[in-house]
Amino acid sequence: MPGAFVVNIGELLEYATGGYLKATNHRVVSPQAPDDRISIPFFFNPALDKRLPLIELPAELAAEAKGVTKDPSNPIHALYGENALKSRLRAHPDVAAIHHADLVASPA
Repeated sequence: MPGAFVVNIGELLEYATGGYLKATNHRVVSPQAPDDRISIPFFFNPALDKRLPLIELPAELAAEAKGVTKDPSNPIHALYGENALKSRLRAHPDVAAIHHADLVASPA
C-alpha cells in the first residue's frame, strides 16, 4: 500500500490484552530496486526476568478479547525472557543447534 504506515502487534501486546490485540506474522516483502522501503524498528522490552503485565481493558473491549493464542509450536509465555529465548531460537536455528542443541527439537 503506497504511503502506508504499518504497526506490527507483537506477542507481548497479545498477552497483555488477553488476546484483544492479536500478534501479527512478520511478512515484509522487500521492494525491487529502484523502489525503496524505509523501516525503523523500535523495541522496548522489559528485563528478562520480568512477568508481563496484564492491561485492564474497559468492559466493552475485554468482552471482545478471545484469549491468548494457544499454539504448542509457538507458545506465548508470561515471563519475558522465555519469549525472548523462543524468538531467538526460532530466528537463528543454525546458531541454536550449535550452541543450544538441548533447547531445540531435533528434526523428525
